[in-house]
Amino acid sequence: MDGAATSGHDELGRLVRGHSEYAARKRRLAERVAKLRLDYDPSPSQQMLLPIIARHLDDAERARTAERRVRAGNAANRLLRLIPRRKRPEEPLMSAREQLDRQVGKARSVGHSGKRGCSSPY
Repeated sequence: MDGAATSGHDELGRLVRGHSEYAARKRRLAERVAKLRLDYDPSPSQQMLLPIIARHLDDAERARTAERRVRAGNAANRLLRLIPRRKRPEEPLMSAREQLDRQVGKARSVGHSGKRGCSSPY
């Protein structure tokens, strides 16, 4: 569950030389903070919360006991609610007529298969 049993071992189960769970966790947390910065729009003071949130999310994913996973997940959710999500540019909605024209265009492009005995134009 916590990754310590698999990440520092080779395929035969022997310890890999030079592996450090501390360094692996540090890399995971840095990646998660970078992803959080892309998804959320934190103010400068809220940016200080991102490493804490990343630690909670990592615990929620890797903790051994269910109780600890749930606590970490809830703590991360509580903190993430404080930070506004980044606005994604939305594409304009199509009108019903444009959608109908698109569907009719697709149906026409499929055309007739040329099989004998088939009476359907599609």
